[in-house]
Amino acid sequence: MKKILLSASVALAMISVSATAADALKNSLMPAAEKKAPAIDLDNLDVAAKPAKPVSRPATATVATVNGIPIIKKDADKFLAQASKGQVIDIDLLPKKQKESLLKGMAASVLIEQKAKKAVPEEIKNKLAAQYWAKQEMVKIKVSDKEAKDFYEKNKKVFKGKDGKQLPFDKVEKYVKMQVMQQKFNDSLMKSAKIVIK
Repeated sequence: MKKILLSASVALAMISVSATAADALKNSLMPAAEKKAPAIDLDNLDVAAKPAKPVSRPATATVATVNGIPIIKKDADKFLAQASKGQVIDIDLLPKKQKESLLKGMAASVLIEQKAKKAVPEEIKNKLAAQYWAKQEMVKIKVSDKEAKDFYEKNKKVFKGKDGKQLPFDKVEKYVKMQVMQQKFNDSLMKSAKIVIK
């Protein structure tokens, strides 16, 4: 019992001596002005706290460059939304490694565009642009079932199989609707056109 009390007394004395020595060392290293008020108060520091939420930059901010060509945040967000199927829409909220991976993925498409601008002749660019525009406009045109059936009835002779027999409407419905859509598109174009034949 005496040994236990003696050990406990020694341990207690060691703790108080080491605490006193640590305070003395701390006080001797700190300048007199800092002893009164420490520069940073760490008494209430929460080491388990989550990091601050990342700040989302404006849509026009440059998030990366590829060969000097800027990648704008708005485009990166759109690319991210497509890649994540709408689950994540802000590149600034991604962890650093995922952000870098996404931007490297975008870099390939930027490089392709850069090479295409130099390599593809202007005439082909214009044709591709025209096809793209026409496709975007055509999908806006609606074709009712009645319009499609009327077109089919007026042009029945055209809708024949390889054997020469009449194809039923349900077999050619999609093709008929495309034909009607094309006709409506052409009519809308021609309505405002001024054609002068010389």
